[in-house]
Amino acid sequence: MKTRWLSTALMVVGALLLLTSGGYFGLVAYARHDAANFPNEELPRDQRPSAHPEIGLLLDLARLDDGTAVTPRASPPPDTIVIPIIGVESPVVPAGIVVNKDGELEWETPKHAVGHHAGTATPGVLGNVVLSGHISSPIRREGNVFNRLPEVRLGAEVVLTTSEGVYTYQVVSRRVVEPTEISVLDPTDTHILTLLTCYPDLIYTHRLVLRAEPVSFTRHAG
Repeated sequence: MKTRWLSTALMVVGALLLLTSGGYFGLVAYARHDAANFPNEELPRDQRPSAHPEIGLLLDLARLDDGTAVTPRASPPPDTIVIPIIGVESPVVPAGIVVNKDGELEWETPKHAVGHHAGTATPGVLGNVVLSGHISSPIRREGNVFNRLPEVRLGAEVVLTTSEGVYTYQVVSRRVVEPTEISVLDPTDTHILTLLTCYPDLIYTHRLVLRAEPVSFTRHAG
């Protein structure tokens, strides 16, 4: 009797393992299909803020130290990000490079906040401002600040606040890339904001990359 019970139990466990592994590989296959069919989009060049050189000039002029300065002073890092269309309002904290459990270097993603990647630009100066956040973290419970980032479409507004003032950006492109495509972190010779998160949710096989260009800067009063 005990032998039959043990045999039945082993069969049930084996079936559950097969279902679990099959379900996992099914999810991975779905994730890859979803990533491959993600609607990568970008605004035509002539519809982007960068198509209007006066915007960059106004940004630079707005940040001059005083009437005699000829170049903008160093810009402070962002401390808050707001994406109105998806209800995101989050602190921004420094994010460095850490060693993962496999002994490999990877970018840190802060808990319950958006991370500003060390070594990337700050708002208001030429270059690539790179920010990242979790889409979800059900096991480590590190937050899901960018859970709705896939819903953000072209033309959406992104607002960064620094100790100096408020920068408003417009989303100009969105795409899904392999996690090995690190060119999205590269410096640029234009004003660019890059937002990163894992994709799809719960599988994390790819990365969602949104890029935005500045449209205005408002200095804090006083």
